[in-house]
Parts: sequence; C-alpha cells; structure tokens
Amino acid sequence: MKKSRKVGILGGGQLAKMLCDSGKKMGYETIVLDPSSDSCGRFGADEHIVANYDDESALKRLCKESDVITYEFENVPSKVIDFLKRNGGNVPQGERPLYLSQHRVREKSAVNEIGVRTADFAEVNSLISAKEALIKIEAPCILKTCSGGYDGKGQWKIQSESDLNDVDWKDTEYILEKMVDFQKEVSCLVVRGINGDIVTFPVGENIHKNGILNKTIVPARISEDVQRKIENLSKRIVEKLDIYGPLGIEYFIKGEEVYFNEMAPRPHNSAHYTMDACNYSQFDVHLLGVLGEKLPEIKLLTPVVMLNIMGEDREKIEKITLDENTKLHIYGKTEWKKDRKMGHINYCGESIEKLIEKANSF
Repeated sequence: MKKSRKVGILGGGQLAKMLCDSGKKMGYETIVLDPSSDSCGRFGADEHIVANYDDESALKRLCKESDVITYEFENVPSKVIDFLKRNGGNVPQGERPLYLSQHRVREKSAVNEIGVRTADFAEVNSLISAKEALIKIEAPCILKTCSGGYDGKGQWKIQSESDLNDVDWKDTEYILEKMVDFQKEVSCLVVRGINGDIVTFPVGENIHKNGILNKTIVPARISEDVQRKIENLSKRIVEKLDIYGPLGIEYFIKGEEVYFNEMAPRPHNSAHYTMDACNYSQFDVHLLGVLGEKLPEIKLLTPVVMLNIMGEDREKIEKITLDENTKLHIYGKTEWKKDRKMGHINYCGESIEKLIEKANSF
C-alpha cells in the first residue's frame, strides 16, 4: 500500500481548512501550524500544531513530519521559510513569492520589468514626498501602505493634495498609485507546479462592497480577447518571475486594456467558486502543484456566482434554500464580527443573470 504523503501548512485560517478538506478527499494527510488553538484549520487537519510562527521547536517538528510545506497566507516572515529550509524542510515555493507580494512597490516594479502594465505609481514615506509625487502622478490617486493591509484597510483615496493632510502618517513605506478609470476588476488563479506544469482557472469578475469582495461572477463578462490576454499574462508572470505554487492575480479592465493590480501567492477568495463549479478546485491543484504531480486541465462545469458571507449575515443563513446548485461553505470561525468573512455560497447552474439575482437577494 502506498504511504500517504503529508503536507505541512503554515497558517490555520479558512484557506488552510479548505486545503485540508481537499487533502482528505485526495488521500493526503495535512498538518497545520497556527498560533491560535481555535483556528478553523483545525477542523480539516489531521494534526494541528498550536505555536507561533517563530517557535523553532514547532517549526522543526513541522519539517520532520511533512513531506512538503506550503503556506496559506502571504505575510509569513521570510526568516521562517529560511529556517525551515535550513532544517530540512521541503518548501518548494520558497521565499520569492512572499518577497514580491509582501511589498506593493516591489510587486509592481517586478511585473513592470517583464512588460506587464500597471497604473503609474511612486514609493513615498512622508507627507512631503507624497506631495512631490502627486505633482507627477496627478489625482485622483490611491495611497496604500506598501506592506500589510487588506479588504480596504491601510488605503486612502486622494482626490486632491489636501487629502494627504488627512492621512495618519506612520514611520513606514507607502505607494501612491494613479487610480485607473476601470470598468471591471477581474482575477485569475494560476498554478505553476514544481514539475513545470502551468494551469489557469477561468477568469472571475469581482464586485466589491465597502472595500471587501462581495461576489465573483464566472465566466467574467469580458471579451474572449481580454480573457485570453489575462490568462497569458498570468502564465507569463509565474514563469518570468519564477514563482511556483498558486498565485491569485487581480487585474483592472479598461476597454480592451488590462492593468495588473496585485497578487497573492496562495489560494484566492475570488476562486472559491472552483469548489463547486470546476472539475478540480483551486485547493486540489495547489496540493498537486507543490507535491509535483501532473496538473490537470481545468474545466468550468457550470456558470457560477460566489457570494461572501460576512459576520453581519449570520441570521440570513437560516433562510437559505440549499440544493444541488446552491452550496454553502461555513469556515467555523468562533466569533461572527461585522466585515469578517465567515463563509461563502456558490450559486451554480443557471444563466449568469439569474445567478446574480439570487446572490443579490441573499
């Protein structure tokens, strides 16, 4: 009998839980390392190590017990990856995807260098440098911290120079970006396996609410030419930047022009639709990729709209009618808080317009 392979996962959030669930389905064991004893990753993992990410004894244990180690969030300190590798850990994605995605200027500079278009931007670190940059990059702009920040946090819209005075300036690095007058934001999940295989999932159209992803519509309502362009750009990024494993990439669409927005080297919220609408989910292919298995051809089996469930939606869940075309996924987080992602619904199987109506009526 073939020995099961064990995958170590840094991070125990909902992405870890869904990776572990996928591992069970595919016959792989999983071991999660996370500082929280009630992280939702514990529901799917075969083993749950409760320890800080800089706990050397816990990291050594992860190395010893795992055939391969991956991560489910992009803010893993690079020194942790270095320690794992020095202690025999097999971390095929390495530090590079983290190094690039953890700093917005590094990220955008890297994709610019390989010929991928972004909005105009400048690195700033103070009110004075921001005012100087705003002369070249005319408003409207958006100011973001270079590191950290998600779901609209750590961001400020700059309509004029006076808005810069309202920023609570910290001793940190920021990026000032020209706002693109885009018609749609879309995303593409691409996976490059350590054997060199590359696959892309269907492009999703993202709709936000209060700066947080509300729903993803698949197929995205874009032209075939733009779709092909996005798929080719996504493959180009992982190849030219030498990135392995999963990469969720967001783009802005303006007419037929495509602008890179940002990327994350992990499963992506906008690709949760793959769990019920594709022949393989993003979590299945993530595991196959880091384990060096052949990556399958990805097929969209049905139109789908993925809707995020937030902390304020708890009472609505009891009213959902579930069937073979409406799938509910709850992550198991202990506290339901406003603007916190608690789960998602995949509405499948009808016309996109009807699915959007269903999602909007939630």
